Amino acid sequence: MSIDAGPAAGRSPDAEPWRLRLKDSHGTILGAGIALTGGAILTCAHVVKNAADFGDDVEITAEWVELGRHATAKVVPGCWVPELDGGSGDITLLSTIEPTDLPGTTLHRVPAPRNRTVHAFGFPVDHDFGIWASGVLAGTGGPGCEWIQLDHVERSEHIREGFSGAGAVDDGSGAVVGMVVSAYLESNLAWIIPVDTLRRHVPALDRWVGDDVEPDVWRPTIGVLVIQIGPLDAGRIVDASGKSAAELSPVLQSATRHMSVGFAGIEQARRPEQVLDDVVAPLVRQGATVVLQFDDDSSPSAILAKQWQLDALQQRVNELARGVAQLADHEGRARRRRAMIRTRFTPRPDLDDIPALAADMEFTLAILRSNVRDKEATKLARALHHYERKLVRGLDAMQRAAEENDEALRDFELQRGRLISYNAKAVEHGLMEDESLAELYRGALLALEAHPCELKAARALVDAYVAEVRRRT
Repeated sequence: MSIDAGPAAGRSPDAEPWRLRLKDSHGTILGAGIALTGGAILTCAHVVKNAADFGDDVEITAEWVELGRHATAKVVPGCWVPELDGGSGDITLLSTIEPTDLPGTTLHRVPAPRNRTVHAFGFPVDHDFGIWASGVLAGTGGPGCEWIQLDHVERSEHIREGFSGAGAVDDGSGAVVGMVVSAYLESNLAWIIPVDTLRRHVPALDRWVGDDVEPDVWRPTIGVLVIQIGPLDAGRIVDASGKSAAELSPVLQSATRHMSVGFAGIEQARRPEQVLDDVVAPLVRQGATVVLQFDDDSSPSAILAKQWQLDALQQRVNELARGVAQLADHEGRARRRRAMIRTRFTPRPDLDDIPALAADMEFTLAILRSNVRDKEATKLARALHHYERKLVRGLDAMQRAAEENDEALRDFELQRGRLISYNAKAVEHGLMEDESLAELYRGALLALEAHPCELKAARALVDAYVAEVRRRT
């Protein structure tokens, strides 16, 4: 019997045949797109707007990169959302002109997006065949705080111009959780539009929204194996006496992660070792608590089960180590971001220090590891349960700290998004060379980029710039 949980579930980037390269009628690469099921295509409005023959009836060539096939698509009526005042929007839904059997995907919400790594496939300059890049979801921001910030991942390509319209794919689940919309190479930042924002601007997308991605919170991936010598007192008892593994297998069909089940008469089962291999081990791997009853602790099956119990406890300690490493990572991110916030603004935000929770748990972890083979199994299981709950509390504390960081940055991100979007609007209306408008823009930009930034004064300068752009356009 093997108790190992195995590798984490996920999907290889090579298994994403829905990723698209979009071109105009001249063959110019416009950017990326997401093929949805049934011939629908999601991308940024500015990607389509860059087409040489842009207009109401513009036709876009969508190329399924992995398959070497293509189709012609047009904007779906009512599904064109250009960049709106304030910088939000910038979404469009297209559909192939002819029915197609080419593959597509669905979209998935991430209820707890922070600290999840995603990847995207885009077409920056000099990369006509596309390249991969990765980023870490850092928190909400952008225009109206409708987007999610992507922080750059070391040893990865930067998400930059040419990635607009690409699907942001969660590394853990393989789900498309948003669409790349903007990037600033100078600051190593990029942004995605999450599914909630996409569907709010384009309600027609609801039909392509699937189940939520499970939050990336730590929990042990295996259950607990308990050995009882003598009479068994458990919530649910299955008598294994005289039964085979096949006869006991229906227990697996009703198994749930947190169930507790006891097996009596293991020694009297037909082929006890097979029962342990084919029934007990899968239950433990699924997270159940399994109590095994033996009449004689020196019987061959009891001795074997005790060895497996130690193996399961060792795996549980390894799972705790994985969670502690995750806590250390989240703690480090929250601490670095908080340090930046404290030096970035004046007056200085009133934020508490980030506690060093992971270091304390790493010391405990070393003790638990040394006791796996020496400490009585039941006591070790109780200790593990205690520290697992402590770990969950620590991860919850880091989630709250990250939310506090987001709140401290919210107004700054909103003002920066307004300034960028209205500058784009000014450029679009041919006002780039207007010196008085440029002076207002430079003043607002310098105020936002100042270290420290006096946010109240910067907001007033952004307001003045926005008001002047609105007046002139």
